[in-house]
Amino acid sequence: MSGLRTNIGPSSTRRRIATLVALVGLLVVGNHLASIWPRDVEVAYTIDTDVTGIDVDYVQGGDAVASVRFTRPPAKSAVLRHTVRLQPGEYQARIVVYSSDGSGVEHQRRLQVPAAGESRFNLKKTAKRSE
Repeated sequence: MSGLRTNIGPSSTRRRIATLVALVGLLVVGNHLASIWPRDVEVAYTIDTDVTGIDVDYVQGGDAVASVRFTRPPAKSAVLRHTVRLQPGEYQARIVVYSSDGSGVEHQRRLQVPAAGESRFNLKKTAKRSE
C-alpha cells in the first residue's frame, strides 16, 4: 500500500490556482466582449401624414455605420418602426424627411445604445432643422 499516491499536495494546489486564474480570465474577457458586442435596438419614427419617406443614417465618429430607408406604406401609418444592430455607444441619427411636395428636411437626433425599450423619434411638424 505504500506505492499508492494521493491527489493531495503541491500539484493539486497548482491545478486549483490555474483553474481559478482561467475562470477569472474568462470573466474579464466575457465582460469586455459584453460591453462591445452589437445589440438590436428598436427604433420608431412618428411622422406626419404628408411624409412620403425618410432616410436615416446612424453616425458614430463621423462615419455612417448603419442606414435605413422608408417609403410611406399604403396604410398611411403614423409610426415607422425598425430594428438596427449597433455596438454600445452614442450615435447621431441623421434623418431626412421627405414631404409630398418632394422637399426634404434634415434633422439630427441622439441615440444611446443600449437603450431600455424602444427609442422613439417624433418627426411630426418638423418644418425646420433641429438638434
